[in-house]
Amino acid sequence: YLRAIRDTIVLCPTSQGEWLPLNPEFPADIFTSCLTTPIPIALRWFVYQNPLSMEFIDLETIADAIPGKLTDRKTPLGELNWIFTAVTDTIAWNVLPSALFQRLFRQDLLVASMFRNFLLADRILRSLGCSPMSNPELPSTCNHPLWQAWDLAVETCLHQLIDHGYLTRKGSVTAATTKAGTPDDDGEGLEKSNSIESEKPTGGGGHSPLPAVANVSYTVDAPFFAEQLTAFEIWLEYASAKPKSQLLIRCPPSAIGGTPLPFLHGSMGGDGASTASPYELDPPQELPIVLQVLLSQAHRVRALVLLKRFLDLGPSAVNLALSVGIFPYVLKLLQSPIDEYKHVLVGIWAQVLAFDESCQVDVVKDGALPHFIRHLRWGLTPSPTNKNLSARQNAVPSSSACFEDAVEQRTMAAFILSVICLGYTLGQSECINAKLHLAIGTLLQSLESQDDDERMKSEDDLSPQFRMWL
Repeated sequence: YLRAIRDTIVLCPTSQGEWLPLNPEFPADIFTSCLTTPIPIALRWFVYQNPLSMEFIDLETIADAIPGKLTDRKTPLGELNWIFTAVTDTIAWNVLPSALFQRLFRQDLLVASMFRNFLLADRILRSLGCSPMSNPELPSTCNHPLWQAWDLAVETCLHQLIDHGYLTRKGSVTAATTKAGTPDDDGEGLEKSNSIESEKPTGGGGHSPLPAVANVSYTVDAPFFAEQLTAFEIWLEYASAKPKSQLLIRCPPSAIGGTPLPFLHGSMGGDGASTASPYELDPPQELPIVLQVLLSQAHRVRALVLLKRFLDLGPSAVNLALSVGIFPYVLKLLQSPIDEYKHVLVGIWAQVLAFDESCQVDVVKDGALPHFIRHLRWGLTPSPTNKNLSARQNAVPSSSACFEDAVEQRTMAAFILSVICLGYTLGQSECINAKLHLAIGTLLQSLESQDDDERMKSEDDLSPQFRMWL
């Protein structure tokens, strides 16, 4: 009986004793509109709330006037949908306990979409005098500061559409200056497998379906994700100034926005006493947005670099990154042929496996071993002129790689492979099948050079930590 209650999800537009809002400017059923067609009702509400800056926008047609498709991030409508997903996902992560967030926003795509849209309903209905309720209980998030970032993104998009001639002052799409677009192939597979997208409009709430413009891409320059990455970078600069050994990043809910549920205050040690670290920080509220940015090729490298810097802060940072759902994204990116990604991914995976060695199962299952085996020679290039040369002569420092960085990259790859083999029979057999033992033998053989100068050079290339993990 108790489990049945726990598994029951209830979403209500009002609290006890309240009446549904009646406003001629909105659909008759605002709550259903929020749950089924969030972008149209969010645009309509924004224009209604900002009569001065949006006085030239037709409230009746704005919901249908944004060009593009929800599933195409290169169009204005798709960009807004992507930003909305990132904003609501981030708000939920910041104000909910980890267990509840995982249950509602990571286990089922439809449930996650409904609860993200419920956060929008909470914001809109509270502005109209209602108090939406839910089971499981969620704190009110209507005043979270990220909603201001959403408002800015909407306003920027609408003004750009008007400036570029895609949107007239009456809210209609013009036929001016369109160009053919192609999907972001590099991120499409990653998005389909891991991203949690908002549901397509179903026509609920009294709106006609949004216009689908086939084979046409209207582009807008939305600075939202770049600005959020900058905010995340500023937080990293502040956190990096603290001693890592004494730094603890708290788990959500943070003190930023919303009201944490009563039973989540404080953390207790094993003896029941409150534990504290000399340097305790609230989690960076932009962390889930970094996950969304990994779907975009334009900002992916910067997001990966910032994510690695975050993981370098220690176990509490790695735990937060895994709780927000970063694992399937960095696992999928291992299949990318782009070397610029791999350079950063090795550092990320070294931190993940150092924190939770059970992730070795997923690395082996996803076939990522060859990537790390090849990385053992990062910064060392084989000479094609003489195959009979010694291993040391056949491995020379690459002029394109920084020496210190190359040594660190090889060491991290060796550490990752050692963790994969640690107590995991399948991992050991897969490493043998991938000829890891031959690659290690070649590298270690370079230390057997009879020339003292070459031996000293080999010992520089193969650091003590690298040899230890080999």
